[in-house]
Amino acid sequence: MRHLLALVLKYLLTATVMFAILPLFLRISSAEILWFSLWLTLVAYALGDLYVLRRLGNVSATIADFGLVFVAVWIGIGAFYDIAGAAILNAAFFSALLTAFGELLFHAYVLRFVTVEHGEKDAPLIGRQWQTEAAEEFDVRAARPDGNDRERAEQEDEQHHQEPPHPPIL
Repeated sequence: MRHLLALVLKYLLTATVMFAILPLFLRISSAEILWFSLWLTLVAYALGDLYVLRRLGNVSATIADFGLVFVAVWIGIGAFYDIAGAAILNAAFFSALLTAFGELLFHAYVLRFVTVEHGEKDAPLIGRQWQTEAAEEFDVRAARPDGNDRERAEQEDEQHHQEPPHPPIL
């Protein structure tokens, strides 16, 4: 069920990008865009989101998705249409760029809710090695286990306010 929802979200993302970019550069029908988006979604989800994302991380998977969308639009759509080179390259580049921005957020969703290991349902997006430690006490001298806290602190303060010793005369 998690993969089905992720596939639907990825298909909506891909179809939206294709509907926004491809008609600007190409004369392509809506049915062709929907079929191309479905094919591209299945391939990109299997390769980019399930394979590359788990092994190499978000940035590498986004770069892989950019390359896949660029090549798919350039070769896949360009093979069926007799279009000038600049139009298909522009369509491929801008659709890949817009898809890559959407994939950054989609990969965070996949890492958080789809590829979670068993028993780690609330796994953080950032690893535990990046968490910092904080303490409640600001002055370590004031928090001593025995009852002489104030007396020792006063004695140490008096020692710090004494004049420094004179250097030896040669």
